[in-house]
Amino acid sequence: MNKIKLFIYLLSFVISLAVISCGPSREIKTTAAWANREKLPPEPIKSVFIIAFTDNLEVRAYLEKDLAAAAVKKGLTAYRSVDIIGPVDMKSIAPVKDVFIKKLHDMKCDAILTVALVHATSETKYHQASSMTYSPYAYGSYAGYGGFGAYGAYGGFGGYYGYATSTMTTPGYYTTKSKYFLESKIFDVNTDELLVSIQTKVTNPDKIEKSSVQYTESLMKAIDDLALRKKK
Repeated sequence: MNKIKLFIYLLSFVISLAVISCGPSREIKTTAAWANREKLPPEPIKSVFIIAFTDNLEVRAYLEKDLAAAAVKKGLTAYRSVDIIGPVDMKSIAPVKDVFIKKLHDMKCDAILTVALVHATSETKYHQASSMTYSPYAYGSYAGYGGFGAYGAYGGFGGYYGYATSTMTTPGYYTTKSKYFLESKIFDVNTDELLVSIQTKVTNPDKIEKSSVQYTESLMKAIDDLALRKKK
């Protein structure tokens, strides 16, 4: 294998690795936000109970931890369901809802912040391979490729760049795009009224440790935006 052919092979290999390693983009975006302004309590909320409706204990723990930390930063007293009701199956508390609500009243909790997964989709797509057949050539014969002039007996980099990029091979590869739609709600403990509802689309989430922080930041920003609208 001559040096030129070896160079093209190595360049193709490096670029194909870059293509394969570039996973689908990640995004966390608020798609809808609503506040029940007529039912908002006249006094500021001072304490909040946080509950993530999922039986995945790791996800529940991370979400409630990060949301509680964000609430504390806003000057609220925050309670987490993992601390109050423990790592139980979420469906098991449904029959004792009244007892659960009474406990919140006893704790003098003002509001309940919930997070729930309402929909999820996943799509895998195959990207076709692209290649051109390599054929030997005489030195200098590629000098004019790409509209560049010849530079000496072996041509210049500009001409060779146009030739090399047109003969590279990109192998076929798969990408999977996952979308999750989360819904967060805030309820008034005393009146049982829904105060706030926020929908969020999460595309190709990272590991839960990172995604939880990003989701919390997105949710807090949406809540702040609603508060600003109220002031206007």
